[in-house]
Amino acid sequence: MPDDRRTTPAPRSVVPEGRADAATPPRASRPTGPSDRFFVVIGTLVNAVFAFGLAWWAGTAREGTQLALRMTARVSFAWFMLAFLASPLHALRPSDATRRLLRWRRALGITFGLSMAIHVAFILRLFLLYSPERPPMVTDADFLVGIPGLLLVAAMTATSAEALRRTLDPVAWKRLHVVGLWGAWAIFFLCLVDSVGRKETNHPILAYGVFIAVLLAGAGLRLAARVRRPGGPGEPAIAVRPA
Repeated sequence: MPDDRRTTPAPRSVVPEGRADAATPPRASRPTGPSDRFFVVIGTLVNAVFAFGLAWWAGTAREGTQLALRMTARVSFAWFMLAFLASPLHALRPSDATRRLLRWRRALGITFGLSMAIHVAFILRLFLLYSPERPPMVTDADFLVGIPGLLLVAAMTATSAEALRRTLDPVAWKRLHVVGLWGAWAIFFLCLVDSVGRKETNHPILAYGVFIAVLLAGAGLRLAARVRRPGGPGEPAIAVRPA
């Protein structure tokens, strides 16, 4: 005989609006997917075409290489700030735009790392052009600050790959990326401040002042998001891994 008893469906878990579902993994820590790889490939190709096209247009001599060097630094700065601000912007003012930015944070970080690799290629090119002498615009401070910072950026970029990330202790991975983020921030800040007093330009505010202001504002936003307590007013709807 057919069973006439009705089956009561299992109660569904209700998550209050504006709260993160603990059973759902944070979107920021999801594995890298094909769309991320496509983003990184396209972004890196655009960076490379822009940089080498600029060097070709300006000439591959010292002046053209220096111009490409400056522009690759500025392009890398843009990628870095997008990744640097993704989490605090969403924590402080969640919206569809900040949610999308947070979703692409890892891809932005990898693209920044590869953009810095192009920048390093032009640094090496500049050393070759001035060989056996050192380029006059390169100081001892550039070596003391730049080399450790570039190593940190390389480590962050490599460990952003999911296969390598799984081999690391989560606490060590998080510490590496926190130190790396602020290390990259410090490189940009120190290099820009040093350039203000050492390099001549007709537009110091546009060349250096604006970038310094953006860095300071970005640091302020990260610190403001850091002091927020979980569960406080305006908590973001997506649980995010602090960086």
